[in-house]
Amino acid sequence: MRFHTPLILAVACLGCFAACREAKVKHYRVAHEEEPAMPAANADGANGAATGSDMANTAVPTAEGPALSWTAPADWTAKTLSAMRKGSFTVPGPGGDADLSVTAFPGDVGGDLANVNRWRGQVQLPPLAAGDLEATLKRFSANGLDFAVVDLAPQDEKSAHLIGAIVPLNGATWFFKLMGPSATVSAQRDAFLKFLHTVKVGDGEAAPAARAPAASPAAMGNDMATTAVPTADGAALAWAAPAAWHEKTLSAMRKGSYAVPGAGGEADLAITAFPGDVGGDLANVNRWRGQVQLPPLTAGELEATLKRFSANGLNFAVVELAPPAGSQAPRLIGAIVPHGGATWFFKLMGPDATVAAQRDAFLAFLHTVKIR
Repeated sequence: MRFHTPLILAVACLGCFAACREAKVKHYRVAHEEEPAMPAANADGANGAATGSDMANTAVPTAEGPALSWTAPADWTAKTLSAMRKGSFTVPGPGGDADLSVTAFPGDVGGDLANVNRWRGQVQLPPLAAGDLEATLKRFSANGLDFAVVDLAPQDEKSAHLIGAIVPLNGATWFFKLMGPSATVSAQRDAFLKFLHTVKVGDGEAAPAARAPAASPAAMGNDMATTAVPTADGAALAWAAPAAWHEKTLSAMRKGSYAVPGAGGEADLAITAFPGDVGGDLANVNRWRGQVQLPPLTAGELEATLKRFSANGLNFAVVELAPPAGSQAPRLIGAIVPHGGATWFFKLMGPDATVAAQRDAFLAFLHTVKIR
């Protein structure tokens, strides 16, 4: 048995924009994100939408409840929505096209400081201290909603410029982010602020379109990576992995990563952590159920599916999700572990035979998890 301490990685999110004016092409820099590792495939190679990229596989559901609507400026062009976007526009300007994304997630997604620092990292600015945050925010209310707006100008003309708004609503947080070439974002600043004043609860002239039904797993992962979802900081956890599990190179979002062998082919053990409760146990379990092609549970059905126990001063909620009979979907056993204002996720997922055979080893592994 070997002890491994997870790396605490600050995640830089990917954003790429290019502008073409006839033969003239302008480039600018944004923070680059390493492509997350893909979970191991089934024996027949069929992972499908149930797996997706590492970020898409974390238990971060989109927000439900009342939707917001808005009226976009006439010169903004609506784009096809990815799985994670509530709204998406191409915004033209003198520096080339910028991108307007609208996303929503349960809870406060780490709070204003974490979200602003996530965005600062995307435009290559250093993080703020808590005492410096309020001076950078413009707060206002409109249509019964509260907005916190931050304008992040780049340190040089080649870096991206970002203006973002954080909008809490009914236990969720909505993010409106305009990002792209500095000249374009600066020119569109007033239009963006006017756009925010059109945002309201319920149907509107330009209500958000439905989520694209056939979004690819990669699209889900990339779009999720550009939302303001920081990884958790604070005290790390440590664990002792079975000797048969092979440690893999960490992706940007993983605290731990293992290839788990078995008769059905390799399974994947992913360890991730995010601030807050990431939507709570029901949302997180239903996220995982969707990955193995199972329907969501109701709140009244949740507790019967969970095995709860405590070990080493930590509380674990474990769920075992067998695939539907006759399907090629993977099997998943996951543990949800709140710790220090964040939530850690331990997820074993892969071929049915392998995950079933490794069940006892996984549960024994969880009992080794402790605060570093």
